[in-house]
Amino acid sequence: MKKYIKAVKKVNAGVLLLAAFFLAALLELGVFQFSYFSQYFGGFNRIELNLSKLEGFNGEALPLLPENPTISFDGLSDKVRSVTVCTSGPFKVLSGNIGICDEANAYRTMGAGSFQVNPGGQESSFTVKLNSHGALTRLRINFTDPLEEPVFLLSVVLNERIPFQIHGLRLLFMAGFLFVLFSIFRFRLYEAEYCPEKKSHQGMNLMVLVFCLLVSCGVLYGGSPSHQYLRAYPALEELRSSDMVVDAYMQQLDAFEKGRTALDLDVNPALKELDNPYDKGERDKKEVTYHWDRAYYNGQYYSYFGLAPLFMVYYPVYWLTGMLPTELLAGTLLSVFAILAIFAAVQGLYQTFRPRANLILFLTGEAAVVFGSFLYLMQASLSFYYLPLISATGWLAAFAAFSCFACLNEKRRGRILLFALAGVSVVMVVLSRPNMVLLAVAFAAPLFLRILFDRSEALKAKLYCVIPFLIPVLLGGIGVMYYNQIRFGSVFEFGTTFQLTESDIRYNGVTLSLHHFLSMLYHYFGEPFVYTEFFPFLRFTTEKCIDFGNYLYQEYSAGLFQMPLNLGIFLSALTLCGKGPKASLKRWICGLLLAGILGLGYLDFLLGGIHIRYVCDLSLAVSLLAFLLILEHIHFEQTRSARILYVITLSFLLLTIGRGWLTIFSNETNAIQQTNPDFYLSIARMFRL
Repeated sequence: MKKYIKAVKKVNAGVLLLAAFFLAALLELGVFQFSYFSQYFGGFNRIELNLSKLEGFNGEALPLLPENPTISFDGLSDKVRSVTVCTSGPFKVLSGNIGICDEANAYRTMGAGSFQVNPGGQESSFTVKLNSHGALTRLRINFTDPLEEPVFLLSVVLNERIPFQIHGLRLLFMAGFLFVLFSIFRFRLYEAEYCPEKKSHQGMNLMVLVFCLLVSCGVLYGGSPSHQYLRAYPALEELRSSDMVVDAYMQQLDAFEKGRTALDLDVNPALKELDNPYDKGERDKKEVTYHWDRAYYNGQYYSYFGLAPLFMVYYPVYWLTGMLPTELLAGTLLSVFAILAIFAAVQGLYQTFRPRANLILFLTGEAAVVFGSFLYLMQASLSFYYLPLISATGWLAAFAAFSCFACLNEKRRGRILLFALAGVSVVMVVLSRPNMVLLAVAFAAPLFLRILFDRSEALKAKLYCVIPFLIPVLLGGIGVMYYNQIRFGSVFEFGTTFQLTESDIRYNGVTLSLHHFLSMLYHYFGEPFVYTEFFPFLRFTTEKCIDFGNYLYQEYSAGLFQMPLNLGIFLSALTLCGKGPKASLKRWICGLLLAGILGLGYLDFLLGGIHIRYVCDLSLAVSLLAFLLILEHIHFEQTRSARILYVITLSFLLLTIGRGWLTIFSNETNAIQQTNPDFYLSIARMFRL
């Protein structure tokens, strides 16, 4: 191995790129295409089963009906190693399994394989590998997903010849990964420290940014099979649909265009007659129709979702095109903004604290922060519920970036502009997710107070910091409070209290409970994914807990520590115990940010419940803090223990990127699987041998 490493260290980048593609091609042929070459050995005969002899055959295909989604073929007597089924039917991903009887199990039909297929799309056929013990006597095909309409079997073939299919994306990914790996060894990048002044390091940083943006663009491409990202201004019937998936931002824009704050929705008069209209049980029992998850107050409906996405995406698109963005396009534009803001925040934080950062950990950690903060999960969910979360993530990162650069800037005009932008960012965080402003305050307090109490700073210079920041904050705060007042009669009421959802959350309040706090730590930080054998290999848990003394909203969720990057937060103990004047600012920011994360988590838990969206309130702050702590304390040193820790940390960062990517295809809505099943199954084929 040492000889190969020495050889790699002598070649140039062009040779490394060619070697990466060559080795990737060998892996593709020798590993992923192994079944193609091995099928010519063993003497297995191709056998097409006769569907016309089965009951229900319509002359062209055999239908499997919703009430009986299973078909069996009996009387077989052949040795089998695969079954290939060609289907037709609904445009959606359907799962199922294959059962067999053979000489080892002649009377019991045993499960032998599983499949996923899109009968109405390009991925309408599937092949399942079998390993019959002797001759196969029975074959059963069973769809496990409920069928809403018939699925037609066009052909069922045993031992079908496997076509030679190179997966281009898989080949490109392997070549890129190998090229990066070879370059790290060739240029000994694992030993280098990050230096933002070097053009080569700037170029690598740009490549990581482009990679993250390309992933976001990939979500945009795969989120819609028709690639239609704009929609016409909705008719009144669409706006007033009682379906819960109607875009609240579409409704709010329509309301503003009509010069009103309340949504233009029909209100069922029976709501006023209820003893408690916010009690879902009473609404259901008395069969009162209503608009799901809108704020109902004084006989009118309002949207309680933050307005920032409306100003950032919906109105600009509407003014430019006369149409409205789909939730996919809105989420992508907000995600691109968030990615740019996160990279700016990383640079600002690095220049503020100047840790002795290892180059590879820095570059990998940047990507891990984006993936580990569940940003792509939020984008791929294709739901307006996640738009304010993405917006808040972007503006929280922008606030961190502007604050850091403002404190570093020595020019008066630059400092004024940056502090003003930091103030605007605070307002936009409030207009996205008001509760997340707590994290901004926790982060900025030590930075800003250090300037205010710095005796070397003149009073005039301090005013140039304070006033530009306070003006947008005060103006924005007045605007937000006025908007709340004219809708709900209170400057501090954003409408969440009056939402028509699962329960009457007016009874949710903040109480001191060690049991609740420990439950929050488990569900928001420690709760594991549910792991599966097949793509996408993980899913969010729907575990229910009723040990809270009363009803607590619980849905899809997983803890932040499922992203291994976030385990770096335990390094905060080293920072909090640090000594010296240089460590003082780090201690304060680390301590206050930890307190803010735990405090916000506890508030979300008590006032909201358990849901991945509430976990996402904390995800960016936890990932950024963990990333900075890793840069501060993990280095590639000459000692064996330091190198082992370095490799483990790097593995955790790569695992975070991998898991964050998988959440694109497994999340609360599973939107890509449902809207573009062909794209979903094409990606799944990357992992199929």
